[in-house]
Amino acid sequence: MKKAIIVYFYRMRKGYAFLIVLAGILWGFDGLIRRYLVGIPPSTIVFYVYTIGFLILSPLLPRFIKEYKKMSKKDWIMIITIAVLSGAIANILFTAALAQVNYINYSVVILLQQIRPVFTILLAALVLKEKFNRRYFILAFVALFSAYFLTFPEFKPHLIGGNGELKAAFLALGAAAMWGSTIVLSKMILHKLSYLAAVTLRFAIVIPTAFIFSLLLGQTYPISAITSTQWGYLILIAFFSNVVSFVAYYKGLQKTEVKIATFAEFAWPVSAALIGFFVLKERLTLIQSIAAVVLIGDIIVLSLSRQEK
Repeated sequence: MKKAIIVYFYRMRKGYAFLIVLAGILWGFDGLIRRYLVGIPPSTIVFYVYTIGFLILSPLLPRFIKEYKKMSKKDWIMIITIAVLSGAIANILFTAALAQVNYINYSVVILLQQIRPVFTILLAALVLKEKFNRRYFILAFVALFSAYFLTFPEFKPHLIGGNGELKAAFLALGAAAMWGSTIVLSKMILHKLSYLAAVTLRFAIVIPTAFIFSLLLGQTYPISAITSTQWGYLILIAFFSNVVSFVAYYKGLQKTEVKIATFAEFAWPVSAALIGFFVLKERLTLIQSIAAVVLIGDIIVLSLSRQEK
């Protein structure tokens, strides 16, 4: 463990992991801004945000044509899977969870995302053939147990009068599963594409995917119904939380091991917790605070344990 910690901070000094930290901080503010878009369907928000982001990146598109032509069928399947699961579905679930403002705290939604390494390691075992061990199962159980008490501080969901709390929790955990399961694929695709080419292609694929989900879910929303203030929020999300954050994240991930990247992403819950406390005046109960500390500590041990192999 001591060796793992030393290696981690050595990697951080390289600078690339700090780009992932920057992305995490921006994602913390992303969740805050999305809460002000309540009323616009989640899939519609994702569609407009990625459309704006792609328009920002589109001048660079001609530079990447040669890279795209060299992609194999397997590469295309990977990038499409990343875009659909991580870019579209995860964002829709996450935005929907944040919209449940009457049932779940903003900081809880973000903290639940820290269970992602469980899904990341599971996929790494399936795709990269990494072996499971007893420690993994114990740590995964602790993470799930902690996530439960973080979400339901009174030990059970509030189902009387509705199932909003349970729905919000499942939406947040669904987003965590989607994001966690695609980190390995993102790392793999960066062996084939430059980070800017990968981000641009990801955005391009998410746009029609989100539009299709809007139609299937009956969540179409006319442009005329979006206010100038909401357009301002959408542009902020598109530029800072999508373009800047994903360029930073993919650049960092390209030169950083997945296990280090997972650890660096803790900038996200830290920034989100501070936002929840100082901006939204949210307060976690004693049970939630203990569960949050155990969850974060558990994931840190899980990440460092993998690094020792």
